[in-house]
Amino acid sequence: MRLWLCVVALIFVNASLYAEETRKADAVILSYDMTFDMASPSSGTMKAHRKVIVMNRKGLSSALFSVYTDSFRSLSSFSGRIEAGGKTLRKLKSSDLNTVLLADGIATDAFVSFYEPNAPYPFTVEYEYEVSYRKGFVSFPAFIPVSAPDVAAVQTSYTLSVPPGTRIQYNASAEPEKSADGKKDIYRWRFDGYSGYVYEHLMPDVLDFVPYVYSGPVAFEYAGTSGSLSDWKDLGVWLYGLQKGLVTVPDELKTKVEALTSGLDSDRAKIKALYDYLRENTRYVSIQLGIGGFRPFPVETVYKTGFGDCKALSVYMQALLDVAGIKSDYLIVNTDEEDLVQDFHTPGQMNHAMLSVPMESDTLWIECTNPRYPLGYRHDAVAGHQVVLVKEDGGELVRVKSYPDSLRLRSESVEVRLGADGKASCKGLRRLLLDNSEAYIGFRTLDSKAQFNAIMSGNSLNPTDFSITSVYDNFNDWVNMKPGEEYVPEVRVGYSYDVKDYAKASGDRIFMPLNPFAKSISTDRSARVNDIERKYAASMSDTVRVALPSGYIPESLPTSDRIESPFGSFLTEVDYDEEKGSVTVVQTLRLIAGRFPKDSYSDYRTFARSVSRAYDGRIVLVKQ
Repeated sequence: MRLWLCVVALIFVNASLYAEETRKADAVILSYDMTFDMASPSSGTMKAHRKVIVMNRKGLSSALFSVYTDSFRSLSSFSGRIEAGGKTLRKLKSSDLNTVLLADGIATDAFVSFYEPNAPYPFTVEYEYEVSYRKGFVSFPAFIPVSAPDVAAVQTSYTLSVPPGTRIQYNASAEPEKSADGKKDIYRWRFDGYSGYVYEHLMPDVLDFVPYVYSGPVAFEYAGTSGSLSDWKDLGVWLYGLQKGLVTVPDELKTKVEALTSGLDSDRAKIKALYDYLRENTRYVSIQLGIGGFRPFPVETVYKTGFGDCKALSVYMQALLDVAGIKSDYLIVNTDEEDLVQDFHTPGQMNHAMLSVPMESDTLWIECTNPRYPLGYRHDAVAGHQVVLVKEDGGELVRVKSYPDSLRLRSESVEVRLGADGKASCKGLRRLLLDNSEAYIGFRTLDSKAQFNAIMSGNSLNPTDFSITSVYDNFNDWVNMKPGEEYVPEVRVGYSYDVKDYAKASGDRIFMPLNPFAKSISTDRSARVNDIERKYAASMSDTVRVALPSGYIPESLPTSDRIESPFGSFLTEVDYDEEKGSVTVVQTLRLIAGRFPKDSYSDYRTFARSVSRAYDGRIVLVKQ
């Protein structure tokens, strides 16, 4: 349904908010007002009133109700109603909510209360509810009134009131109106007449397009502790203090560490031995109990139980290293965003904890939650990211070193023996570097079906007699590298299979695909709404060598060609070796990282289509 001014008026929306036609929407938020009143450093109340008209099933997600509760917050009141055709279909009360324990770990006090409306489209749902906060907070409730594409909003606002003189910090898509009534300092953000956003592949971060408010106190109390968030240093002081009394290492564990590292003549070898011990004797379990979102479990508890969350396992590994005489720093990181918001110093920006070990010529970043990652590798979720080192004298903001884009490689080399009937036997070697290799960690242990899917996913061929012939990785090489050498994880998988329909035989000719192992570049839209953003550069190379059937020669071959654009380059090289009776095709695609204006989409589409056509080329063989 396309929303014109007259239609919006018919659904009782203030038509003056729309000065022009709005684009097609799956749902319209008629109003959404949230307030948070900070009564004291340890208590506050959030109130919300939301009214949404749902046009179709795609818009249903914007009409769902959900509230998370735990030992710090509780749902104190709830009511609502569902309307359609000008009539009230149902009045809602607390007993209509479903409340379940969040099963994200074996130790959690978090629940979610939710409701999914059900009515003929279009219908309107309205919620009014209140959440009480206790035992403090490091941040105030976030406000993101629109989080799904193709959803418009007429009127939304967020009002924050705090005791006079209370310092706050915030990061928001707009500046607030500030006022005071003698009892409270008041901040109000208004977001009216929002037309929504369109989801597109390779689009910038959604926060570039939606209204939002993140806010919190500078001086805070939380679960009986207190601290300051005026800068990263203060945050580090508080986090470091939470670990006091937790790092005592049992004598039995000390003895094990000494035995594991005895006779090893380098810190690298000792770190590797302790990392292997961590891998073999612990497992990850999310623990969010009380202050557990920020305070790790004691080292002794992890040793006895064999499990912990990212905080507990990182502190545990830090304790093992300390016993071995190796200094390390606990750190927190946002695995989703490379850059932290610099004027909003809250632990809520981070979602993960790790370790950093200063080495003789570089820094070692240790992933303790998933020790299957090769030691020495800065995996995709942290390479290039800003992190906060938690030290005794406070937090220190640093950036994890990223890898050169030239190393991000995926290559396929396939030897094909083609028959005159179009059947073929294929023998291939896949080579993967950096984050391309991450999906292949543990590849050796996969069952045959999972290995088949990993190799053949997206391949149009229908193979038979598939087998893995070899698996190589360098996951244990870091410890033997010279100081200063860059460790780059690499995986090579050899495979072979037969295929009945590799090519199509017709009379005296065979129509053979140029490169059936390649992937095309998607361009699913004829026009672009958002800028194009590719966060990482990448290189993909395919080499296909085809031994031709006896008596056949190429009747026509694609010419070697190069495609250049601001988005990347593509090279096709085709060579016929008459003496060997073979054709070799090499195709290399390089994609450039960057943000490109939406106006350049037609050029991007031209580039993508040219690449896809080059991948889809054919070679015609004729019988002599």
